[in-house]
Amino acid sequence: MNRVVEAEYDEPNRTLRLLEPLEGVKDHEKVSVVVTETKPVRPWSRFEGILEGEDGERFARAIEEAFPIEPIKK
Repeated sequence: MNRVVEAEYDEPNRTLRLLEPLEGVKDHEKVSVVVTETKPVRPWSRFEGILEGEDGERFARAIEEAFPIEPIKK
C-alpha cells in the first residue's frame, strides 16, 4: 500500500512527527519512507523582483502602511 502523509522533521531528536494519524500501521511496525521537501506556497512570490529601487521601496512602504504588523501580545 502506498500513500502520502505529511510529517515535520525534528533534527535534534532525528525524528519525523506525523501531522495526522497513520491508520492501518501497527505500533513499531517498520515502514519505508520517501522524503520530498515541500516549500510553502507564497501567493505573492510570482511578483518578486518586478519592481526595483525606489519603486520597490515605495510599494513596500504602501503595503506596510496598509497592513501594519502588530506585536503579538503575550
